[in-house]
Amino acid sequence: MEQIIYGSLLVLGLGFLIFSVHFYLNTKKLLNDGVRTSAEVVENNLVRDTKDGGVMYEPVMRYNANGKMQTMIPNIRSNPPTYKIGEKVAIIYERNNVSNSRVISYWGLHLASIVMMVFALPLIVICGGYFLFKAGIL
Repeated sequence: MEQIIYGSLLVLGLGFLIFSVHFYLNTKKLLNDGVRTSAEVVENNLVRDTKDGGVMYEPVMRYNANGKMQTMIPNIRSNPPTYKIGEKVAIIYERNNVSNSRVISYWGLHLASIVMMVFALPLIVICGGYFLFKAGIL
C-alpha cells in the first residue's frame, strides 16, 4: 500500500514537472515571437472574496493590437491596486492570438511555471527518495 501511495505521488510530481516545463517553454516562445506594446489601465475592478469578505482590485487594461482595441484583465489582484488608472504597463501578446497577452514582469510571465515547480519538486524528492532508499541506493 505504501508503494502505491508513494508511486502515485511520484507520478503526480512528474506530471507537475512536465506542466512546469511546458508553461516555461510557452513563455519563452511568447517572449521570442510575441509583440511587445503597452497597455493603459482604464479601470480597477473591485473583487470581493465571498469567504472572508476581503476586497481586492484587478486592473482592466486596453491596448491596440492590429488596429483593434483589446481588453485585458491580467491575473493580478491586490489591495491597494497594483496600477493607477491611466498608467501604462508593458505587455506582450501572440501575433496570431491577440487575446493571449501577459504583463511583462517576472510574476506576470513565470507564475504558472513556478507554481507547478513548487508542487513538483517536493513530491519528486520525497517520493523518489523513498524508492531510492527502498532499492538500497540511498
